[in-house]
Amino acid sequence: MKFGDLASLGHRVSPKGRSRRSREGCEATSVGWSERIEKAPKVVVVRPLQPDTGEKCGLDRGNGRLVPGEFPLHRVSLYAMPNEHWWNADFDLALQQGRDPSGDGGLQIQVRELALHALTASKAEDSVLLFEPPPEDFLRYLESRAVAVPQISVFPEVRAGSKFRPYGWSPQAIALKDRYDMQVTSPPLEAVRRVNGRSFAHGIERQALDCDVPRGAFSSLEKLRSLLNSEPNRPEGWVAKTEHGNAGLGNRRLRERQLHEADIRWLMTRLEQGPMVLEWWLERTKDLCAVFDMTADGRIEDFAVHETFNTADGGFIGALYDRTTAVPAQRHEVLAATAGTVAEALLQEGYFGPVCLDALVWEDAGTPRLRPLVDLNARRHASEGWRRLADLWGGCLYGRFFSVRKLRLPPTYKDFENALGTDAWDPATRTGAIATSPLWLEGPGNRRRPRKLGIVFRGQSREHVLFMERRFRKVFEK
Repeated sequence: MKFGDLASLGHRVSPKGRSRRSREGCEATSVGWSERIEKAPKVVVVRPLQPDTGEKCGLDRGNGRLVPGEFPLHRVSLYAMPNEHWWNADFDLALQQGRDPSGDGGLQIQVRELALHALTASKAEDSVLLFEPPPEDFLRYLESRAVAVPQISVFPEVRAGSKFRPYGWSPQAIALKDRYDMQVTSPPLEAVRRVNGRSFAHGIERQALDCDVPRGAFSSLEKLRSLLNSEPNRPEGWVAKTEHGNAGLGNRRLRERQLHEADIRWLMTRLEQGPMVLEWWLERTKDLCAVFDMTADGRIEDFAVHETFNTADGGFIGALYDRTTAVPAQRHEVLAATAGTVAEALLQEGYFGPVCLDALVWEDAGTPRLRPLVDLNARRHASEGWRRLADLWGGCLYGRFFSVRKLRLPPTYKDFENALGTDAWDPATRTGAIATSPLWLEGPGNRRRPRKLGIVFRGQSREHVLFMERRFRKVFEK
């Protein structure tokens, strides 16, 4: 089933029962979403644990409505057996037809660096597959801060007796899994490619969720101009997105119908890679993400919702795991129902494995609105390592990526701790700020700074960790 056939899923609210719509975008009133939730698929057994409160929740098999406590607690651990984690951060770009990311030198440097972020996603008995050994001073730093360090495999060597666990099922990951004694089944590559395409998510949004934010697909400037000319006036404008992309790099905001020369140059380069999609531009006021694992028989496991922080273009910056407060019940319910709708579409495409759904809140004439499916990523979330630490430690944890070129970093980890002052990591209470990626990278005769630095802030509340982040920036930003 292709994305254009999603009407057969039968989750669209009939016009007679439709709630009051926003002037722009998806429905977000309690009445409308109640109707939508009642039409959540009954074929998928959902067994989520709401991480913020520990409340059990599930699907009432009678009417498909999400209600507390319908299922006994049956959380399936992502870490129940030794894994070898591979953070193939070029996953999204590797899905582009005819593109081989291995030939992009700059991208591969970034991929090698980001692979180090899998260190915090691993238990001590797990291992991490890296392209080069991590700096010894960084491993000593983690151990001194009471953070368990996993075993290390350096490519092309693998820990053959473990279970291979990639960031996403790219062509390289599917080929690499056969080197392991413990075989894991991967979804078909073409299914992975289809469901990670933005046109697939647009089909679900428009036909199954009845959302007007997606405006259509285009494969040429002429088609784009035709789409824009058919649109009503929008002071906020639109955004053009490539079929596959990551970190907001495949997005371009179009503020008016008339395309400027810079727009045309950007679009022509991306259109060489294939068709693109057009959406309304929404000024985000909050970002959320729903993550889960989907089994081959359509069960959703380890469903959880957390807050994320993105650039205006949608580039991921950080994630907040707050175990001290709950995600508002209505939003959690809407995202769980959306996950059920998405899961049925994925099942019909033949996909199974990790899934994350990006969502955002924006304001329409002063009223908050929720768009529950901004992007569908059939892969693990970029903050999974921070999620594991949040599950392990509880409390409120905020993981944040910083561009190193904008920071003044000290030469040693001891100097780094001293500069943090009262926010330095306390191993006894597990509070403060801690680096989750190296301050320095080392190669043959080449000691250099990484491009991105991962920092975790853990404290008493959302306000506390965000305050620590502001102090961090005051100390280290140029």
